Amino acid sequence: MSSSTSNSEPLALLGRALVGGCLVAAVLLLAFGNGHHASVIDYHGAVAAKERRLRALPSPKVVIIGGSNATFGIDSERLEHALCMPVVNMTIHANLGVEFMVNEVKSRLGPGDLVIASFEYSAYREAVRDNEVHVLTVDRAPEAIHALPWYRRPRVIINVAILRLQAAWEEVLGERKGAGKEKVYRAEGFNERGDMVAHLDLPPRGPDEQQPVEYKEPPFGDDLLPLAQELVDSAAAHQARVIFTWPCIARSSRRPVVENEVAARMAEAGHPLLGEARDYVFPDTAFHDTHYHLRAVGRRLRTDQLIRDLCGKAGINCCGAE
Repeated sequence: MSSSTSNSEPLALLGRALVGGCLVAAVLLLAFGNGHHASVIDYHGAVAAKERRLRALPSPKVVIIGGSNATFGIDSERLEHALCMPVVNMTIHANLGVEFMVNEVKSRLGPGDLVIASFEYSAYREAVRDNEVHVLTVDRAPEAIHALPWYRRPRVIINVAILRLQAAWEEVLGERKGAGKEKVYRAEGFNERGDMVAHLDLPPRGPDEQQPVEYKEPPFGDDLLPLAQELVDSAAAHQARVIFTWPCIARSSRRPVVENEVAARMAEAGHPLLGEARDYVFPDTAFHDTHYHLRAVGRRLRTDQLIRDLCGKAGINCCGAE
């Protein structure tokens, strides 16, 4: 074998690899733009409307961040009337992680803004998430990619393309017909302020149809406090304020030991949680499908308690508080 032949083999392999890579990239690009979303459930599409409202609202305003305990369990209109500031509820799913939530809002604050952070207990243990919820969110709200670190974005985009390709094939096979009929988890279930309201008038569910809160060890991880400080510092740079609040939770899922650990660690770091954890505990019958998702009466009681704490203990200038 001549030396020229042996020298050309690596180049030929490289050429074939480049051609193969280009073909794969072309297929993924076509899949990304084929019009079929990764999931027929468009719940995460509400992120797009929330981000538009966040950009459009003037300061001062109220920005709520956190998981779905606040999505389902805060009446933003009631809060708006009490604080006399427009409200945008940015919450949608705890599995987006605190890192995503902070990145989503930290550069979009202004003078006089109030950030209300209501994280589920799992967020204090695991504040940074990297999972399929990001993929489903970017699939429905592509602008949400800005809330992810740059090094995670390629993976999310590729996964969106792969899932859209699968969705297109399922559509051809007719396997998506009749799917996505859930009445609650839809983008149209949100009101203009970003609250989920589609569940409020539904009949109550029995305990077997409610998901209790699961706790893992340790109750407080290493990632939350740096992110909390980043949020506070970013808010201060924009002349805004951050208040950390308790999530609502069903009585049977309550764990005072976890509450005490969270309260102590946050207070030690200079970020005390507003009010008392016990004031945000409600009967199991006050919840919809999980022990974080309040129904109508519990939602009103939780919002009233939040207003009392904001207007009293937090010293917020509340113009319309009863």
